[in-house]
Amino acid sequence: TPVPIPWAPLAAALGGLILGGFARSHIGVAIGSAALTALSAGLALAYGRPIRREVGLLPWAVGPTGAILAALAGLLARHGSEEAWAGLAGAAFAAMAMVLRSWLDARARQPVGEVVHALTQPLPSRVRVPAKEVSQQMRYEEVPTRRVRTGEEVLHVEGEVVGVDGVVQGGEAWVLSHPGAQTPVKRVAGDPILAGARVTEGAVRLLTTRVGDERALVRVARFGHLGRGAARVVRLAEQVTRWGGMLALLGAVGGLALTGEPGLAGQISAAAAVLIAAPLLSARRSAEAPLVAAAASAAARGVVFPGPRELEDAGRVATCALSTSGTITEGRPEVVEVHVLGDDDEDALLGLAAATEGAAPRHPIGRALRRYAEGRGVRLGTVRRVMLERGRGVTASTRNGEELVLGNRQMLLDHGVSIALADEEASRAEARGHTALFLGLGGRVRAVIALRDDMRVGARAAVQRMFDQRIVVVLISGDSRATVEVLARQLDVNLVKAELLPAERGQEVKRLGESGGLVAAVGQVDDDDDVLAAADVPIILGAAGSPEGERGVALATDDVRDAAAALWMARAARSEALRGVGLAVGLGAIVVTGAALGWIVPAAAALFAVAVDAFALPAGARLLRRIELRVPAR
Repeated sequence: TPVPIPWAPLAAALGGLILGGFARSHIGVAIGSAALTALSAGLALAYGRPIRREVGLLPWAVGPTGAILAALAGLLARHGSEEAWAGLAGAAFAAMAMVLRSWLDARARQPVGEVVHALTQPLPSRVRVPAKEVSQQMRYEEVPTRRVRTGEEVLHVEGEVVGVDGVVQGGEAWVLSHPGAQTPVKRVAGDPILAGARVTEGAVRLLTTRVGDERALVRVARFGHLGRGAARVVRLAEQVTRWGGMLALLGAVGGLALTGEPGLAGQISAAAAVLIAAPLLSARRSAEAPLVAAAASAAARGVVFPGPRELEDAGRVATCALSTSGTITEGRPEVVEVHVLGDDDEDALLGLAAATEGAAPRHPIGRALRRYAEGRGVRLGTVRRVMLERGRGVTASTRNGEELVLGNRQMLLDHGVSIALADEEASRAEARGHTALFLGLGGRVRAVIALRDDMRVGARAAVQRMFDQRIVVVLISGDSRATVEVLARQLDVNLVKAELLPAERGQEVKRLGESGGLVAAVGQVDDDDDVLAAADVPIILGAAGSPEGERGVALATDDVRDAAAALWMARAARSEALRGVGLAVGLGAIVVTGAALGWIVPAAAALFAVAVDAFALPAGARLLRRIELRVPAR
């Protein structure tokens, strides 16, 4: 719906402008012109009440007050003189400009408000929660969504929009995981779901993690507000409007004394020009609107920023550490070859290796070994006392009491197993970009298992987008250097940190920050906890809606392109905000000084004010268009 044009105050200002042109003829005409100008300024104040609620008294009041003072200056000028009619006409023009300022502000806020509304409007007002058990059968009842509390369960079935952020407790469903999603994904127990997701098939029980105004899609509307966790640029703009407003008032007082214009009328005119020119509203809006626009656009694409400060920090990232397994690669390795070094039975060794999967049933390598064994019809061996050494491998005891060691080079060496016989075969596999897994039994290396983990679709595009932002990209991995370097060459990445234990990866991320600038890290919950915890800006794949997602920027997908897009949107929002605030403060200081010295009349100050507003106020809408062009929804 178009923002209605405020015809009444504009008509009053136009009447004042017309009468001002004939003010030489009669004092009553001059008084009528001033009265219409004052009426227009008063109506501008009434029309701009939302400005007062959102950004404070001074940005709302200084401009119209200046227009009223300009009208007073015109009345005080010598009746019939050129200064009188020009002053009255200029005052009416200034009042018209202040009305346009309020209208421009409402119009500039509309596109961002529509995006925020589009996120929240589909959220259901009622959801199903468990009722008391009757005859061993669970019943559900509908209750208002606002009554649901964190930790309660809700049920969503096919065709419904999810009303809360939560984690699947039971059932399975295909869902459009965020408002802009175009392809349904499967969600099972343990998977998070955002409020606003749409169930296309199946049904799920969710344990709620965020409700009410804390839901990810709802809180984006507050990203431009002051308060705990507010962005630094918004705090800066708030200080500008607070102290800038005070300085404008002092400048107006100074205009009474400093202006070179003779008489009281000239002094009041200078004071009025100062108030009209002060770009307080532009400074505040240009800081907050891009943050809300970026947060809303990101949420529509399945990217959730915890708060405005985190969004702003993401826009300052200088280095990004990318975990390899599950981030750059699919995270679903497949066994491509088992090379037995002696005369041992391959199926027997494979059965023992696959049997260790129970130590880490969700680990991708353990799953790969079991899939490969089952695919070949290999019977699992019998192992006991299986122990997982995170980031290295597993140990176990066979039925005959022999020690089994399955892991990387260092794992076997630390257990006294020489890998000299297997090193050539392992190096050959690593040169192809495969992961080499050594199997030691009874103190001797018996086999090398090669696994391939394909690169994710879009990984190269994601890295290129980071390069385009002048972000230094580092691959960080526990895999062998040779394997990671093959991956790095495919991505044109020059910096590789390989063969690191999980804790060492976290330490390496901290060291990256010592060279200056903020460090982002992209990874998954559990597998990359150390890396994510060490980063200034953690970006967590597939965590939007879960409690873990609150630790950083959470994605609804596991697509690394969305991580790169999150950094781009944050950087674009921060740049847009700083540019708007800088322009308003820089030009404002120059023009306000000129006005205080009497060099700029109210009409010229009004032209300046409208010009700055026309650029600064639509900052959020301008960013929305850039995001629409550069970050397509998937």
